[in-house]
Amino acid sequence: MTLMEYINQEDRGYLLPFMGANGPLMTGKTMEEIYSSPQEQLELALEMDRRFPGDFIYALDEGNIFCDVLGVPLKKPDYDFSMVVDHPVKNGEDLKKLKVPDPYREERMARNLESLRLIAETIDKPIYISLQGPFTLAVQLTGATRLLKATIKDPEFVRELLEFTGRVVATYAKSVVEAGVKMISVAEPSTVMIAPRFFPEMVVRNLERIFDGLECWRCVHICGDTTKIYPYILEAPIDAFSFDQIMNLERVMENFPEDKVVIGNLDPVYLLGRSSAEEVVLETATLHKRMDRYNNYLMGFGCSCSNAAPLENLEAVSKWGRASYERIEGYLKK
Repeated sequence: MTLMEYINQEDRGYLLPFMGANGPLMTGKTMEEIYSSPQEQLELALEMDRRFPGDFIYALDEGNIFCDVLGVPLKKPDYDFSMVVDHPVKNGEDLKKLKVPDPYREERMARNLESLRLIAETIDKPIYISLQGPFTLAVQLTGATRLLKATIKDPEFVRELLEFTGRVVATYAKSVVEAGVKMISVAEPSTVMIAPRFFPEMVVRNLERIFDGLECWRCVHICGDTTKIYPYILEAPIDAFSFDQIMNLERVMENFPEDKVVIGNLDPVYLLGRSSAEEVVLETATLHKRMDRYNNYLMGFGCSCSNAAPLENLEAVSKWGRASYERIEGYLKK
């Protein structure tokens, strides 16, 4: 079944939840406690699906798993994703010291694969995960300023760096699909710092390497205004593109291919994080109404929502994100 077929099975809205760190704060289990135990990963997935049911299971993927296994210094909060605190790759010699991790031998990756297998065997919904993209991983390894300078002063180093990060992501992507993941979204927020003309060489080539022949639904997410960017990404073998909340989806649809899915774009910061449940219901229903004439639309968030988002807001978006179009129509007529 294709992603397009999946989201058109019933006459209702379909919802892709993107609640990265909400579960740990809700359950009181720290990120490390959950990461370290496949059973805890399963229990969290079950609880999130019970409390905020969507059409996909968003497992607690490790936003910085590549940096972690490659030895990048990280700050690890108890209830949020880890953050890079230093960039260890200063030059080509530093890069040569790094090896592409084997997901089946590297302990942290292998444990995460076991967690995904357990979830896939237990919950009858497609598992969705987000993986850090090769360009963004390159920025984490070497730093944005150094990488951008190197594009002019040392393009060979940049080429080798992106070759390496592409292999890291592609190798792990294949392993998570074998573990049962149905949909992979490659997140490339750092690509907004490069000119669109560099996308074919610096971004699309690696997306092709990751996605070609991969037996899953394939998505890309880039934050910010991607008006001039996403047409380049569409050259890669993807099934969907996920848009930030600042994008006007109706305008996007004017030129978007009908055979690829548009995902987005409820505001995870101001709407889900700071508004009332009533406002969340209204915005969710309104967005569905605006987009219901397109069979290639899947409701999602503009990015991962804050771990402090009110639970009643997440319950509201879960309920109304999957509501029937008849119910949505009736609500908006009140």
